[in-house]
Amino acid sequence: MSLINDKKFQQVNDISRRFMCVADPEIKKLALSYNADISDEARQLHKETLIVDCCANGLEDWNWHLEEAGVSALNLTVPGTHDSTGDAMGAIIDFFGTINDYSEKLMHVRTVEDIYEARRLSKTGVIFGAQSCEFVLHDNLDASVEVFARIGLRIMQIGYNHSTFAADGCFSGANNGVTNDGKKLIHAMEKHGILLDLSHMGHRSALECMDEVTKPPIFSHSNPMVLFPTPRNITDEMAKKCADLGGVIGVCSYNVMLWNGKDFPTIEHYVDCLEYWTNLLGSDHVGLGVDSIVTPGSYPHRAILSFSKLAREQGDSSFAYQSAAAGRDLFGKFPEGLESLSNIPNIFHSMLKRGFSHEDIKKIAGENWIRVFQQWWK
Repeated sequence: MSLINDKKFQQVNDISRRFMCVADPEIKKLALSYNADISDEARQLHKETLIVDCCANGLEDWNWHLEEAGVSALNLTVPGTHDSTGDAMGAIIDFFGTINDYSEKLMHVRTVEDIYEARRLSKTGVIFGAQSCEFVLHDNLDASVEVFARIGLRIMQIGYNHSTFAADGCFSGANNGVTNDGKKLIHAMEKHGILLDLSHMGHRSALECMDEVTKPPIFSHSNPMVLFPTPRNITDEMAKKCADLGGVIGVCSYNVMLWNGKDFPTIEHYVDCLEYWTNLLGSDHVGLGVDSIVTPGSYPHRAILSFSKLAREQGDSSFAYQSAAAGRDLFGKFPEGLESLSNIPNIFHSMLKRGFSHEDIKKIAGENWIRVFQQWWK
């Protein structure tokens, strides 16, 4: 069926674009209302904790989301998931421009020391982290990876929802393994200090990547499949293998990855994931990967179209279609209680209510990411 005649697809795509590609003034009121009842204990713990959010999108300015979030560093998706080599260079230049324009509040991160410096200066450190590797020239992998490392790339996925030249994507349906070029790419990333991120990858490819890598890998934003069954989430086997290598799994707030097929997602579902991974892996291997839009309305339209097509393939059973049918327009992106990056303090509040210790919260909020970064970054 042509997309032009698919009314459900058009409805889902319109909802997604409205809430991810348009700045809605009501979101600020909603997000801040979720922070209104945070305990004094949570506020103080948030204030004294170094926070790293290992997945964020769409930074175009300094704004109230960042002010409320209090993060010392965030892993920003740059280059884009569909960028060519030239597009990737242009995107990095643009983000350097944004950082320079707001230099009193933003700084680029190349080293762990930069993150500590950002916290000391009350700035937000920006880590360049790609969610695909399509921009890498794979006929000259080592040199290409070296160039991107030199201009500041510090984290990279080698598969996305779709398959790449290096690895299989979680929605490809093929469950293929990592390719020979993918193995070469991993070795080049280790050599030049670009951390391997396994989020969005197919099951087999992710496991095979972990056979190849010699440093701790991460899943920057991946939830337990046993709690929320979607191809975007990961199995216990994948998570345990990552933890056994010293890696970290970041919990994601994207609603599709927190949907059990019945209940609309809330911040409690998010904390369910933190609790599950902590019980399974230990608190040393869990982190935050909120997957927020830092500047409201800045999400790329091309990416929205890709997500909407995935929802169309899943049909009426998909979260997007269920949300549309129920008239839940606000579920274009985030769960209740975690509407924005600004609601990270509410994560602290919810974790304390759930019984997490101060020590474990500090590990999950940032210390675990720092430990892995130190082992990769030159």
